[in-house]
Amino acid sequence: MKENNTGEKIAAYNWYPGHMVRARREISENVKLVDIVVEVTDARAPRSTRNPELESLVAPKPIILVLNKKDLVNPEELEVWVRRLAQDGLNPVGMVATSGEGKKAVIQTVEKLFRPIVQDMKNRKRRVRPPRIMVVGIPNVGKSTLINALAGKKTARTGSQPGVTRGKQWVRIEGKIDLLDTPGLMWPRLSVPEQGLKLAALGVLGPKAYSEEEVARYVLRLVREIEPQALESRFGFKDVQSLDENQILESIASFRGFGEDEGTGFPKTAHFVLGEFRRGRIARIILDRHEPGT
Repeated sequence: MKENNTGEKIAAYNWYPGHMVRARREISENVKLVDIVVEVTDARAPRSTRNPELESLVAPKPIILVLNKKDLVNPEELEVWVRRLAQDGLNPVGMVATSGEGKKAVIQTVEKLFRPIVQDMKNRKRRVRPPRIMVVGIPNVGKSTLINALAGKKTARTGSQPGVTRGKQWVRIEGKIDLLDTPGLMWPRLSVPEQGLKLAALGVLGPKAYSEEEVARYVLRLVREIEPQALESRFGFKDVQSLDENQILESIASFRGFGEDEGTGFPKTAHFVLGEFRRGRIARIILDRHEPGT
């Protein structure tokens, strides 16, 4: 256990199962086959849902950073992140993989980044082939759903549990892009406790890796600080900033009629809070509060 800056005991998350080790090796090998790497992240945590090893792992191939689930965040706040990430050379594109919104922008970005390669093929008098891309991302950010959206049909298995995508497969997109699917990639250790809390809040980590009550308190604390009016309008609070997380949980339990037993905690309320947050029903905030790279 570690302590955060308030002295609260919070878990240190370690999550690097065997299939993640294999995935890292596969990506290192397969990047030689592609021209461009598409990294899928969750727009609600653009930095925390990235793999910090990826840039060195795939260099010098360009990266298109897909900020998936952009419908669950404030558009103006997301645009700030898009500009900052673009300055870092990551070619960010917002998308909603479940609906396909943003698909055209992703394809256009692939074509833009591939133009110098096409010119090089022509200069060498070689046959111009379609661009080859590889999609990577940590589990549960919507990588397989993105592939399905790009291909326009269900070609990759999707699921709600980490590590559901196995093996690799090539997918032809609109007859002009060859896409290589690979398993999700995760870092070996989450050394900053708050990063683990963010991933748990977004449902990236498996449910056995964290305490729902701990993560629900973290979410409520952030929403109270960033967008208190969201809690006030959603649950009828009068002055939510004067309440601590336990008082907020008690009030939500009463609001929902869960009837939590005294001394047993708030299991139902915590589960409800996380579900509502993940669906964008409490607040559409970005959990990463600092500039990329800080």
